[in-house]
Amino acid sequence: MQLLRHFFLREFRSRYLGSMSGLLWAVVHPALQLLMYALVFQYIFKARVAGAEEHGLVAYIGVGFWSWTLFAESTSRATTSVIDNASLIGKVAVEPQLLVLSSVSASAALHLVGYTAALTILAATGSHIDPLGVLLALPVLALLVVWTLGFALMMAAIQVFVRDLAQVLAQLLAFWFFLTPVLYSRAMLPEFAQRLMDWNPLTYYPERLRHLILDSQYAFGMDDLKAALLAFAMLGFGTFVFTRLRRHFEDFL
Repeated sequence: MQLLRHFFLREFRSRYLGSMSGLLWAVVHPALQLLMYALVFQYIFKARVAGAEEHGLVAYIGVGFWSWTLFAESTSRATTSVIDNASLIGKVAVEPQLLVLSSVSASAALHLVGYTAALTILAATGSHIDPLGVLLALPVLALLVVWTLGFALMMAAIQVFVRDLAQVLAQLLAFWFFLTPVLYSRAMLPEFAQRLMDWNPLTYYPERLRHLILDSQYAFGMDDLKAALLAFAMLGFGTFVFTRLRRHFEDFL
């Protein structure tokens, strides 16, 4: 536990809090992103998204966007965490899983700070942000971190043997982003495409966060149970892959 705390603090400080501007950026960045959404989608493109009329496009996109950025950045950073710390493995009694866990945890912590700042800005500018919905969103975000950790463990293990994986993953995430209802709603798609969205494990998160925070829909149902089962299944599978490949790390690092 002490090693995990050490790596978490090292990751967090080195990437985000190395200076006062780093801490400030964690709050300023969400404000700039929300401003970008307002300028580009609402005033330049004059976009219309089904389901966003009641709350405003900026609030609709903003509430769903942070779930994606938490997953994408945490995964991207964690994928190279093992090879970036190759000098520690085999020389120091440290489990490589801790490197992945600390990377995902640090990225998730930063984005939760940013999410809090974004929701505060939205509430201050007149958007309806349900406080109880925000509280109930915490278990949803926790499930997202669980799913992300499982996926990151799998990617980090494969990256040791396939060094081009990080570059391929960057392209995959760009494509995956547009398959996830972050900038649009499921209602805008044809019926067959709406059904296909259920196969995307990340569809659940922006939709559920909007239901909780914007629509005050508190009832948990089968979709929540499926998301929980899938998140822990991903964690189990990622841990299994990492453990099986771990024994060969020293030969390739």
